Formats: sequence, C-alpha cells, structure tokens
Amino acid sequence: MTAADEATIASGTPGFVLMERAGRAVARATAMLAGRRYGARVAIVCGKGNNGGDGFVAARVLHREGVAVNCLLLAEESDYKGDAAAHLSQMERAGVKAVPFEAGTLGACDVIVDAVFGTGFRGRVEGPPAKAIEAINSSDARVLSVDIPSGVAGDTGAVEGPAVAANVTVAIAAQKIGTVLHPGAGHSGRVDVVDIGIDLREASVQIPEPSDVRAMLPTRSLDAHKRSSGSVLVLAGSDGMSGAALLACRGAARMGAGYVTLVSTAYVDHAKKGLIPEAVSRIVAGHAELGPEVLTEFADDFIRAGAVALGPGLGTGSRQRTLVEAALDAVDVPLVLDADALNVLAGDSTPLGKRTNPTVITPHPGEMATLLGISGAKVQADRVGVARKAASDLGCVVVLKGAGTVVADSEGRVILNPTGGPELATAGTGDVLTGVIGALLAENLDASSAAVAGVFVHGLAGTVAGRATEGRGVVSWDVAEALPAAIGELYG
Repeated sequence: MTAADEATIASGTPGFVLMERAGRAVARATAMLAGRRYGARVAIVCGKGNNGGDGFVAARVLHREGVAVNCLLLAEESDYKGDAAAHLSQMERAGVKAVPFEAGTLGACDVIVDAVFGTGFRGRVEGPPAKAIEAINSSDARVLSVDIPSGVAGDTGAVEGPAVAANVTVAIAAQKIGTVLHPGAGHSGRVDVVDIGIDLREASVQIPEPSDVRAMLPTRSLDAHKRSSGSVLVLAGSDGMSGAALLACRGAARMGAGYVTLVSTAYVDHAKKGLIPEAVSRIVAGHAELGPEVLTEFADDFIRAGAVALGPGLGTGSRQRTLVEAALDAVDVPLVLDADALNVLAGDSTPLGKRTNPTVITPHPGEMATLLGISGAKVQADRVGVARKAASDLGCVVVLKGAGTVVADSEGRVILNPTGGPELATAGTGDVLTGVIGALLAENLDASSAAVAGVFVHGLAGTVAGRATEGRGVVSWDVAEALPAAIGELYG
C-alpha cells in the first residue's frame, strides 16, 4: 500500500486529494451505519497519522450534512503533520472543533469512527490510545473502523493487546491482510472496500471472488467421458485408518472426477465397498500399510491417472516414508500431498524440494510446523510469510489450512481464501480437500488454480452443509456431499 500510494502521488494525484477521497468514503459509510444524516450523533477518534486525517475529512463532510460530530484527538494539534494537519485545519474552519480525548468524552452517540491507527501498526497498543480503544469497545454505539480496526497488525492480523471490535471496516483501496486473517478478521465486522483511485494491479496478495473461480473451472464438452473428466489415483489409508482415505476419494468424486482409483490395504477396501462403490480398488496384499512397491505393482494405474493424491491415513513408518520419497521422484503427473505424506518428511523435506512436476501440499499449521522444523506459534504469527517462503523453498504450491486459508506459489503470489467457517472445524475436512484438489489437477488445471479453486469451493461447501444447523453437527462427509451444491452456487 505504501508503494501504491507513492506511485499514485508521483503520477499526479496529490496525497491531500487521496485523503479527501478516503474521508468522504468514510463519511458515506458512517451515515449508512447510522441510518440517517440529519440529527445523527457521531464521535470520531483520531490518531496522529493519516488515519486521523481521513477522520478529519469525514468529520467535516458529516458536519455539513447535518450530523452532530464530536472530533476527539489522541495527540496535540501540533503533532499532526502534512496532509493530516491540512485537513485538520480545514475541518476546524468548517466549524468542527477538535477536542482532546478523555474518559467520558465519547458521550451518547449512534456511531463511533475509529481513526486511531492505520495498516502500519505493529505490536501492542498502550497509553492513551489503549484507553480510547477500551472506551470504544465499552460503548453501546456501532463502530466503524478506517482501513483496519486499531490494534490489529495490518500485514498479519495479529492482536497483541487492546483492539477495536468494529461492526464495519472501510478498507481504503483494498482489503488488508489483517482483516482476512484471524484474530484480526474477528475484529473487523463487515469489510467494505472503497476505490479512491490507487492502482493495485501489481498486488502480490489477492482474494478470489466467485467469478474468478468460475473462470478457473473447466467446461466439459458434450462428448465428455469418465477419463476426460479427470482420473484421480488416491494413495491413502492403512489398517485401522480407513476414514481419511475414503473421504479423499469422496471429495474427488463429488468434485467431479470421472474416475477414482483407491490404492490401499484390504482393511480399507472392506470399508470402501459399502460407501464408495464408484471408486476402483487396488489392494496391497500382505501388508497393513502402503509401501514403495505399489508404484511398480500398479504402474498401469499411475500411467492412466491425471493426478495422484497421497497421504491421508497413510501412517508414518519407514515404509511410508520410502513410498513418499519414491512417489515424489517417480510420479510424473500432478501430485497433492497431505497429512502423513508430509509428516513422514519432518526434518528432511529435501525430496519435496527436488520434485519438478506440479505439486500441491496442504498442511494445517501443526503439519507445516513439523515439516519446516519451527513452532506452530511461529507459523500462526505470520501465515502469509511462512507459506510464501515454504512455497519458494520447496518449489511447490502451499495450501496452509486454517481460518483464512493461505495459498502460496513458488513465484511469490499469495491468495487468501474468503470462504468457509467454523463448520469446517471437524476431523476429515482436510482429507476431503485433498480429493477436491486432486480432482481439479486431474482436469488439467495448473497447480495454483487447482489449489485456489479447490479451497474456495471446499469452504463454500462447508457453508452449504452448515446452513441447516448453524454450523453445528457438520461432519466431513457432509462437506463432501455438499460440493455439487457449492459449485451450483458459483453459477447461480
């Protein structure tokens, strides 16, 4: 955003004008949140940065429209510089007197505008701003934050101390990472993006919309057949661990794969027969788990497969590690790895980094921490940074699962997924996702698109599955079964 601001100003739009546009957008959103203009009561709490400047513009505009405005400063007037100082002066000339923020100065109001900190904030809020945030959160008024709730780190969503709990966040030019990733997302309320003329086409972090995902999904011809619709080979499961393998198969089938082959043990196949009759079985004889011999024993199936999904319920013994290493080297179609296929590589991910064919890995934070040899807390503290570095170092597409799933590719592009919610917080939904991404890879989507579209549709399926129960009681099988309806909503 800093670079984009500077480029816009350098191209001829003064910062003063950009601040005017931002403040006017905040004023419009404030009036909408209040439900009226004339007679509405609004308190605007202004920090000493550019967010405060946006607040001054909003105060001036709202005052002229008949709103009763109370502008509260968290700094001395002499502390405001540049464009913010200029707009402070304009506001006061228009008849709005700025007063210092003190306990009790919020008073009775309809809306509080949080213009305390912007997206550059890091760390813990202390002193007068902390007291202001506590007062804002204690008020019965509705709260609108400018760009990002104060106290939330703009680039990570971290909240280390007091942070505003907003009903609405008006994002200037683009939504910020901190309002997508938790815990910051939980403070943001509804996020409305306003265009003020800043060019962000070069942004390396993006959020997909339904139209983006529709454009990624392939259109099937009238003469499509089961192989042309995508052939997925699932290498998963072991004795005592059949569920994960079956969920991966079901995810692939419900996402539209025309042909699903499950390579597993007799134990897993016994469970599969009554649940997923459409999947073809290849059974490993004489073993309770899969090993590298399956690559040669079922070589014809690998040749016919459009993509391979490896890992759910695999187990973490020496045979499984040997299988994963061999598959990374020998499988020459797109490969998606999850769960134990990643766990067996803990401490040595070299085989993954050597692979040259398209590869997607789908770790949750714990698996990512284990794979990279770092703490889970470090993963969660910078989900975008960790996913981006892992994708670059390992040469693959990384799907870092969790609230605000992060998809990163080896070129540095990051996609933050907006779909899904707590209904996905149940065992096995990640296995369904493995099958979903496998199905899209088998339909010849590139690895990045398969990951982005798969995560988006999977999250939407969770929402569809949870509608009847407010999210409670959803199981992973429900999510798989809701995939066709979720796809239908993309086109609805």
